[in-house]
Formats: sequence, C-alpha cells, structure tokens
Amino acid sequence: MMENRPEKRILGFSGSMLAILLLGTALRFLNLGRQSVWIDEGFSWLAVQMNFGDLTRLSWTDVHPPLYYYLLKISLWVLPDTEFGLRVVSVLCSIGTLVVLMRFVDRRWGHRAACYVGLLAAVSPFDIYYAQEARMYALLAFLFVLAFIELVETLEGKPAHLIGWVAANIGLAWTHAYGLLAVLLQLGFFACYWAAQRLRGRPLALKPAALMAAAVGLFLGVAPIVIFFWMIRANGSGSVSLPRLDTLTYLVRCWAGGQMIAFPAFKIPWRLRDASAAVMIGCAVLGGRQLWKRGEFYRWILVFAVALIVLPVALIFAYSTVTKHALWIDRGFLGSAHILYLLAGVGLSALGSRALRGIAAVMIGVSIVSGEIYYYTRFEKSLAASAFRTLPHLTAQRALLVTPPWLDCEAYYYLRVRVSLWGVQSKAPWQLLRISRPVARTRQESVAPCDEPDLQAVSELYTFGDASEIRTNRIHWPSCLLTKKIWVFEQSHWHPLDE
Repeated sequence: MMENRPEKRILGFSGSMLAILLLGTALRFLNLGRQSVWIDEGFSWLAVQMNFGDLTRLSWTDVHPPLYYYLLKISLWVLPDTEFGLRVVSVLCSIGTLVVLMRFVDRRWGHRAACYVGLLAAVSPFDIYYAQEARMYALLAFLFVLAFIELVETLEGKPAHLIGWVAANIGLAWTHAYGLLAVLLQLGFFACYWAAQRLRGRPLALKPAALMAAAVGLFLGVAPIVIFFWMIRANGSGSVSLPRLDTLTYLVRCWAGGQMIAFPAFKIPWRLRDASAAVMIGCAVLGGRQLWKRGEFYRWILVFAVALIVLPVALIFAYSTVTKHALWIDRGFLGSAHILYLLAGVGLSALGSRALRGIAAVMIGVSIVSGEIYYYTRFEKSLAASAFRTLPHLTAQRALLVTPPWLDCEAYYYLRVRVSLWGVQSKAPWQLLRISRPVARTRQESVAPCDEPDLQAVSELYTFGDASEIRTNRIHWPSCLLTKKIWVFEQSHWHPLDE
C-alpha cells in the first residue's frame, strides 16, 4: 500500500489515500454525539443564540475573535443544535486539514509519504479530541496548515496561491490569538526568504503589484484584530495555567498520544506514551534530513516547518513565564502538531527497511490505539447530559445551584429555559450568586442576599458540580442554603446529599 507506484486516482487521491481519508472521517464522526456538551461548548451554543452584531461585540469579553462563532451560527441554520450538530463544523475542519496535508505531501514527496503523513493525522488523538469539540481549535489548525502550504506554493513561483495565503492568514487572525501569532511568524519567514534571495540576486517569482495587493489585503484583514487584542490585553480566560518545564513534555505527549485525561494508554511496564513521542520525534528528524538533502528550496521548507513547530510554543511559554500571565498550554498548538506529523510521515516513508517502518509505526500506533479505546468507550467530558435530562421539573420550590458558577453554560444548553440559576464559587463558597442567562452579552453574576423572596420560597436545592467538593464546601455556604433539602448528582443519578 505504501510503495511509490502508480495507482488509479479519484479526485487526485489514490485508493490507499482515500482509505486513509475514510478512516480519519469515520474516527471523527464515531460517537460524535455521545459526549455531553461541556462548559466551553455550552458557551459556544449560548453565543450563537445572538445575532451577528451582538456576536461580534461578544468577542470583547470572550477574548476569542468571532470567526468560529460565525461559522457555527451559519451551520446551525441547517443542522440541529444537538451535541452532534454543534460539532460538525469542527469535524469538517479536521477532515479538511487531512485532505490538504495529504495532497500537499503527495505532490512533493510521493504517494508513500502521503499515506504515512495521512495515517498519522487521521488517527491523531490530539486532532480527534478537538475535532469532536464545538470550539475553534480544529478551525485554527486547518487554517494554520493551509497557510503553511499556500506560502510554500507561493514562494516556489505560483502567484495564484498568494490569494489563498492571504485568506488563510486573515482567517487565522480572526479565529484565535495564537492564529495572529502564526501570521506574524509567517510574515517574518516571508521577509527572511525574500531578503536571502535578494542578496543572492534571485528575485521572487512574484510581481510587485501582486505583492503590494497582498500586503494591503492582509493589513486590512488583520488590522482590526490587532486592535481588538490590544484592547482586551488585560482580559483573562479560563482553563489556563502558567507553564513549567514539565508542561513542555506534556505538550509533546499530547502531540504524539493525545490529551492525557482523554487518551491514557493502558498501564504497562514501560512508559508507552514517552516511547511513542520519542519515535515520532525521531521520524521527524529523519524527515527533516530528507528535506535537507533535496536542495535549497526544501531546506527553506524545513526551516519554516521547524519554526512553526517550535516558535509558537517557545514564544507563548516565554511570554507567560516572564509576565506571569496564564495562557493555554495545549489546544492552541494543534496546527504545530500537524506540521510535526508531516515531517514524521516523510521520515517514516524514507526508512529503507519495511521492517523498520513497521516497528516505528507499531511503536507510535499502540499508544494511540490503546488511548482511543478508552476515549470512545469510557471517557466523559461532562456528566451534564445525564444530570440535566433527569433533573426534576424546576418550580418555585425547586432551584438549581451550580458550583462553580460557569457550569451554567451546560445547564442552559440542556434545560433550554430562561430559568434563574444560583451559584457558589469553589474558592469562595460563602459567596452566593444569582446567574442570569446572557442575552447579547456574556452572563453577569451578582451577589444574591439570602433574603431574596425567590430563594426563600425554595425548599429543595439541586446542586451540580463535583460531589466531593460540594460535600467539603457545604459547611461554608450561606446559612440560608443549609436549611434546604440538598440534592447532588452522583453515580449517574440524583440523591439527597446526606444519604
């Protein structure tokens, strides 16, 4: 299957490549609607209930540019807003990444390399996790890879690809903060390549008018987002942390074996994930060697690829460490993972011995498959679906309390009613909050005194959150809550907290 011999093609894909594409597609649609919508996905659903104007203004408090929300809102004109429907945009972006990556590798390194790169991307647990999440990370990765490919094609003397490169970069900036960083890195690489060629008396195969038009288009497309990020530079975000040395090794494990919480390899005598990561990096080094031997232009491709793997991580980690500003440590680097798969796949295909290729593939594959068995059968992003679908009807005597308060995104998605929720902070459980469903803005939380009539009428309080944390923090709750019968969701059903 993997040899470089002619095969009948369909739409530019050989039978082997189509089989890999179908495998990747099947893995991304498999159990797509099984997982509960979790906090961030619930926020995505809440966001797209707004009109486009309010959705654009939402970005000033959400810290994410609005492109993904635009696409999600449009997709829900034809798709149901079920767990499955919410995630289809991400699945299609992930499949798109697989398509453009295989086609690019096939044209430059041959059929066998395209199959290996395609296999690594198709079964990547890191990609599958975010392909099955209603957030912007699969879109970010698709645009990241597309921008890389379009720039390589442009610099080789194909000016039409300059349009695709500009469009991909504008899309990157409008998708995520790390996308804007990728734009700046590509501009830097473009400038370095142009300067090096000019010094050697080799002008770019691009007309000055085309370059000027591209520069103007890119500036006009990206400038609003630069202003946007400057204005919200002090805003914080959830699910972030300050990096440490072991965070870097965690990220590499994510690239090779997926999210550690979702794809734990089976417990065996050796550290399988580390071995898998080491083999993948070793194959990537071999792939880099192949690029280096093919001539000057491919050396530039190698420099560009390594820069896109290393520099985004290095710059974000350095910025976060120096400024003590917590940032995302994994999801924003999904595009870098695909560039790693490109180099590793080229390296695998270059191994002269079929036995060596098989051993390397098994070393990488065993960790991935063992993790994916767990992901597709046992892993749960959230218990929200089972909790809220079995929640008794809320009345004046029954109220819902979520802890921490941002679990309200899950509650609003599944309840689909304009109910008022109550919340207590995990780190400040004595603080009681009334949470209102957002309309054209992010939710607003206000301190709620215990003498509010709505709360006084409540006799039963259904609490959703970590059950052990609820038990620990309950003694610190406001006294008015302790007089009510408290229910907690645990072991797949609601039961009184004191039983």
